[in-house]
Amino acid sequence: MDARKKSFIVTGANTGLGYHCAKNIASENKLHHVILACRDIEKAQNAVTSMISETGNPNISFLHLDLSSFQSVREFTNAFIQKKYPPLKGIVCNAGLAGEDTVSFTKDGIETTFQVNCLGHFLLLHLLFKHLEPPSRIVMVSSELHRNDGPMKSFLPNYTSAKELAYPEPNKSNFKGSGQIRYSTSKLCMLLYTHAFCEKFISKGIKDISINAYNPGLMPDTGLGGLNKKLLQKFFLKYILPLFIKDEMGTPHKSGKILADLVLSEKYEGVTGKYFDRAKNTEPSKESFDKHKMEDLWNTSVELTKTENEI
Repeated sequence: MDARKKSFIVTGANTGLGYHCAKNIASENKLHHVILACRDIEKAQNAVTSMISETGNPNISFLHLDLSSFQSVREFTNAFIQKKYPPLKGIVCNAGLAGEDTVSFTKDGIETTFQVNCLGHFLLLHLLFKHLEPPSRIVMVSSELHRNDGPMKSFLPNYTSAKELAYPEPNKSNFKGSGQIRYSTSKLCMLLYTHAFCEKFISKGIKDISINAYNPGLMPDTGLGGLNKKLLQKFFLKYILPLFIKDEMGTPHKSGKILADLVLSEKYEGVTGKYFDRAKNTEPSKESFDKHKMEDLWNTSVELTKTENEI
């Protein structure tokens, strides 16, 4: 195999930020093999066709991944290994959703937003960790919504314990805005994971695998995680809100390019445990460094995903 060939996995890459990130990785070098890890088979296959046409890179493929199913994550990993792709050099944990205010649960019995946005990615990284060829990079897509003093007061996170995030009581969790809170809390969890993984790497002397978190900015056109299903809400997010938080805005095209740079660019070589607001290295919330919450989230995630805690 050509030693210059490399593989990159991008979750949720059939549209929006993930699509543009994967497209930029594929465009940067025609020897890059990009795997679109997506739930919707038809949309993913269409994305592969479009991306190959747009980049001229034939090394773009799709593997099914449903982050709401631990079994699917394990099947994805097995399929990736069996395909014998070029060495895995980067994983972008981008896929995510924002649930409705009515709590829903996955087949694994866990609250949907928490499993899709957080636990599914946690398991994916654990299963693929030993298949990463150093030097390699991991990027967790987070958001400025992770802050308890953030710009959108209706989206303030509420991290109590990971067990409560996994098993919320419906009679206490079904209220207006609760879906927004669960979404923001999941983005805080992505930062807690970033800091926890980074500490694990450092404690074990792993210096050539980096992990960073990324805020792409608010992108109403992508649905803000699926929240703008109502016409009035969609109008507000797309045309009114940007007037008040202009600096918080991003686009899939621009933010996707920066996300790809975090995986590829030499200027980020050796950079780890950081939070990037677009291309700017930014200090995240103090809460994202909370040792108790990091430990609670890590240990509960190991328990719920039934991993061997290999990292």
